[in-house]
Amino acid sequence: MSLHIQRRTLLRGAAGVALPLPFLNLMKGSTSAAESKTSPLRFISLFKPNGVHPPSWNINGGAEHDFRMSPLMKPFEKHKQDLLILDNIGDFGFASHANSSRRFLTGHHANTKSASIDQLIADKIGHGTAHRSLELTTEGLFTNQIGCSYISYDSQGQAIPRESDPQLIFDRLFRSPFGNPQKRRAMSSLLDRVGEDARSLARKTGHQDRRTLDEYLEVVRATERRLEKFGSEKPQQHVDVQGLQRPPRAANLNEQVETMLDLIALAMWTDSTRCATYMLGNSNSRIVFDFLGITEQHHYLSHFFRNFSRENLEALLKINIWHMEKFDYLLTKLKSYKDQNGTLLDQSVVLFGSGMGHSDNHTVKRIPMILAGQGGGRLKTGRYLRYSENQPVGKLHLALLNAFGIERDSYAQASTPLAGLSGGPIEYYQERPFDSWVKADDQSYTVQGRLRMSDDLNEARIFYVEVKGRPPVRVDVQFQDFHRFNLAYHCGTPITLTGEGSPFGETIRITKVEELKSLFGKQPGTQNG
Repeated sequence: MSLHIQRRTLLRGAAGVALPLPFLNLMKGSTSAAESKTSPLRFISLFKPNGVHPPSWNINGGAEHDFRMSPLMKPFEKHKQDLLILDNIGDFGFASHANSSRRFLTGHHANTKSASIDQLIADKIGHGTAHRSLELTTEGLFTNQIGCSYISYDSQGQAIPRESDPQLIFDRLFRSPFGNPQKRRAMSSLLDRVGEDARSLARKTGHQDRRTLDEYLEVVRATERRLEKFGSEKPQQHVDVQGLQRPPRAANLNEQVETMLDLIALAMWTDSTRCATYMLGNSNSRIVFDFLGITEQHHYLSHFFRNFSRENLEALLKINIWHMEKFDYLLTKLKSYKDQNGTLLDQSVVLFGSGMGHSDNHTVKRIPMILAGQGGGRLKTGRYLRYSENQPVGKLHLALLNAFGIERDSYAQASTPLAGLSGGPIEYYQERPFDSWVKADDQSYTVQGRLRMSDDLNEARIFYVEVKGRPPVRVDVQFQDFHRFNLAYHCGTPITLTGEGSPFGETIRITKVEELKSLFGKQPGTQNG
């Protein structure tokens, strides 16, 4: 006689412990024909705070299937065939830290009245799971600018609270007291009494108090709905097991983060949830990475132009590498779990990235964005897509919503989805022909050519304008000019720049920018990205 168990079988332990099982072969005989052919689709997003050092992150050159990953991508290079690396994501403008975090999953900082894409996806794929979605973080609230602390937003555009303690998250996932019917009944009775008392009190209060009570009652109703969900579950087969070990308290940030990533993977594997967001830090993260031998805050180091020193830049790169290692850790963990149709990663879409590009100038251009996993065949990975024009983040989000079967005409000011995610044609970036030259007028110089940042870490504040047939013109300016003319945005494209300067060895050194024009792109002050 063959043994079959239900997909929703729970491992029962003492004190009402109810531990969900991952997919097992024993479950195949109990699933319907349709269910046996498809695996649950999952969505995970991993937010990296404070942008990047562009020369270390950007891929320059290469083709869709023939490209070399950048220095910052080395930690997860072994997953190359599971990645869809997107370039030229983001439009013109600057990003405040709060705008950066909202943009990551809502497409645009002005999209403040709708749900973030993770919540829309959770509405689509989260039915039947114990937890519709998980919203997780590494860092506490940044009260000076509260918007820096959130990436997930509900249908009204309101921030959704995050959880940061791995032990509490483990308890919520696998040690919920509501698994005990007696505790559910007692809590339901208590909620009934609380609701009656609150409604009675609301009839006697003013407008503001009634509003507060309405918000309170909504929390009560949400708890009631969760209890009803637990109560509607069919009785499951009892299996004598020891259960999982509760994670110990982390000794440092690295242990905390890796434990959180373990829990995300385990929650997906056991189908406890199919949607999770995780912030590796607030968008202006003040974490001090002392376990890496770093003594300055991440946010301070991210402003590597205005706070430049070789030591500071090396510390920033060490932090960025650590972020990349955590992305690698998650992908490796997802690959280690088998699903009925491959690995957990094969049936997932993982979005890794930031809300800004250049970490000092907060550019909304070439924002780091990588998709990982095939999403059950919805994504074609192992590719690098550098689009011919800047692509608003909302176009990426609209494409992801469509991939999850969520049909929308627009999202976050985008009315067309980003092309190419499933292998369709796109318009690839190609260098346009242009003339390059230098003209001198007393102590003023005008140079036309391609602007780039220095690759030398000792010159992280220096820009160069490449001119055919002669040494590049050095642009060595103060922060005011760097920010005012948005030099970081124009990197990699041809410009015409006029400024004060003087001879500098075999080249020219410009120390004051008077005017900057893009040959093909947008102009400073004309856009609000």
